Amino acid sequence: MCIRDSLSHMERVRRARGAEMPPSARTEPVIYQGLSDRNLAWCEDIPADPAWGADLEGELAVIVGDLGPAPTPEQALAQVRLLVLVNDVSLRALIPGELAKGFGFFHGKPASAFGPFAVTPDELGADWREGRAFGRLRVEVNGQVRGELRTGDDQDFSFVDILRYATRTRGLGAGSIVGAGTVSNRDAARGVAC
Repeated sequence: MCIRDSLSHMERVRRARGAEMPPSARTEPVIYQGLSDRNLAWCEDIPADPAWGADLEGELAVIVGDLGPAPTPEQALAQVRLLVLVNDVSLRALIPGELAKGFGFFHGKPASAFGPFAVTPDELGADWREGRAFGRLRVEVNGQVRGELRTGDDQDFSFVDILRYATRTRGLGAGSIVGAGTVSNRDAARGVAC
């Protein structure tokens, strides 16, 4: 699973921990490679020590067909097979120490949970355009609404951009899951997905 983070979300998280945004984040997607074996069921408990600071991250992801290295935009778009909701779990108390080592996430990004169903791009009709899914994401935690967000509106990089960046040096096999990062709208009144 490859995930990139939305700039709005990255800016908020980095500001909270006193870190600067890398200048290249505005021109190239920021991607990490996550879990590759077992993921969580939609409503499964997150197996984490409370001291690790478990946090949810409401996201959209695509599941692709075989995608070779350095595809054209048309080739990348043609390989988007399904879209799915993701709760990309973060363990906030573990992440700063891991990133300080300069090598990336491991313990701070445990198993993610995926929505109970996936849809094909054509099922979204006019809400799938320019490599983005436009819709509403309602985020609730224990019955409390945290956000009523708009997907696609503030998505800095399309799935085409993300797929092309992820395949710059390698292909992606059929079934690879690639996320667009935490849904985050610049209009803070819409709430949060994290």
